[in-house]
Formats: sequence, C-alpha cells, structure tokens
Amino acid sequence: MAIPISILAGLLGVGPGFLLMPSLILLNYEPKKAAGINAFAVTPPSFSSLIPHLGHANLDLTLTITLTVIGSLGAFLGARLTSLHIPSSTLKKLFGLLIVIMTAYKLYSMLF
Repeated sequence: MAIPISILAGLLGVGPGFLLMPSLILLNYEPKKAAGINAFAVTPPSFSSLIPHLGHANLDLTLTITLTVIGSLGAFLGARLTSLHIPSSTLKKLFGLLIVIMTAYKLYSMLF
C-alpha cells in the first residue's frame, strides 16, 4: 500500500498523508492510531519528494517556511486536542465531514 500511495502523492504534488490517512481508516484502524501512523510515516517521503523540486527551483522558500511553521503548530495542537479523550467515533465523523467538504469544493471549482 505504501509504494502506490507514495508514487501517486509524488505525481500529484501532495503529501502521502492525503491518501494514507483515508486508506488506514478504510482498513478499520482507529482514527487516533491512524493519525499517529500517518504522522510518522509521511515525514521521510515528504522530504524525499522535496529534493527534485529544489533542483528545479520550484520552491518559494519564504512561503515554505511560513507554511511549515504554521502547519507544525496546527499539527501539534491537533494532536494535543486528540489526546484529550475525543471519542474515535467523533473523529471518524469529523474526518468524513472533511472529505465531503473537500470533495464538494473540488467539484464546484471544476464546474464553475
């Protein structure tokens, strides 16, 4: 599962977690466990996909650093909130809602 997800993520220019997290949920992993696996597993592939972009100057360093800092803070806060005994069923519903919202937005942007 990891190789096809990593290849597709590299082609699409997205982090592998974009595909790994839903895959783990579909394989019936508890959301908290899936989030932990996802957080740990996506770091090396994300950095390795960065190298080709550096060679082609496809990188806005200021924006990259800004998003990295903000994203790291958000990830820390999200993981901290998850550890406050949020039920797995609630996390599954929130994750499903996020997927529905993202899908609706993408469909809308493609049509209009």
